[in-house]
Amino acid sequence: MRLRLTLIAMISVGCGIDTAAPDPGDNGVGAGGMPIDPGPSDPGEGTGPVTEASGHITASTTWSNTIHATDLVTVNAGVTLTVAAGTTVDLSTGLNVLGTLVLQGTHDRKVVFRPAGSTGFNVTVPQGGMMTASYLVQTGGSLMISGTGKVSLVDTQLSHASGDLLVMSGGTLDMTYSAIGLEPGDKDTTHCDMHVSGPVSITAEHSNFATAAYGLMLYSASLADFRHTNWFGNAIDVAISPPVAADFSYSYFAKGAPSQGGLTVDNMATMRLPDAGVR
Repeated sequence: MRLRLTLIAMISVGCGIDTAAPDPGDNGVGAGGMPIDPGPSDPGEGTGPVTEASGHITASTTWSNTIHATDLVTVNAGVTLTVAAGTTVDLSTGLNVLGTLVLQGTHDRKVVFRPAGSTGFNVTVPQGGMMTASYLVQTGGSLMISGTGKVSLVDTQLSHASGDLLVMSGGTLDMTYSAIGLEPGDKDTTHCDMHVSGPVSITAEHSNFATAAYGLMLYSASLADFRHTNWFGNAIDVAISPPVAADFSYSYFAKGAPSQGGLTVDNMATMRLPDAGVR
């Protein structure tokens, strides 16, 4: 097992919408070296000893307190990495989830993912991988799903990517009571809250999509459920490339509901939904 764990001295790490509408074809998905503002630290971030980690995790394990990932960490197939409530994970490169990643945040003790330095990171869930997250606060990184990867997000807040934030080229997303983006007036660096292409299955209900250049780029989808969602503060809420099929019924769009072909927009809300976003 190449996972390196070293206790070191306790450290303290501190934790803009681009108003020019970018090219809709821009797929700036990475965190490849672009300096970013990762946003404010979260009050639930970890305390206690700092543990360094890198390489492959070959046996199921639990992270707690503060983890400093000095290089890419890969969760091997058949292995479960559990991140306890109140844990802060500083990522220099990212996490590659070939097995299972379980984030056990709570309302009062969130799990925090943030950059270890001035550049971003990727959490990737490819073929065979699975990620389940409750009360995750992720700033300064992208979440990428491909192949048969499966991701479940509940009460999760994602923001401040250096390109596109949640990127799907395959796989399954089940997202409820979560938010990609920030509240109006707060600065965000994200180009696109969600960028979707390829065969995917999406349920993203009771959630907010906000404060990005694009809320959603939907280039391929036959099973996309975005009902009961709020869309605000984006330069462009929804950009599509037909054919797609997506349901936005019972949702609120600050700029008015999208009208492109293939989108269902029934019983739209005239005011922001109070039961959408992190609880």
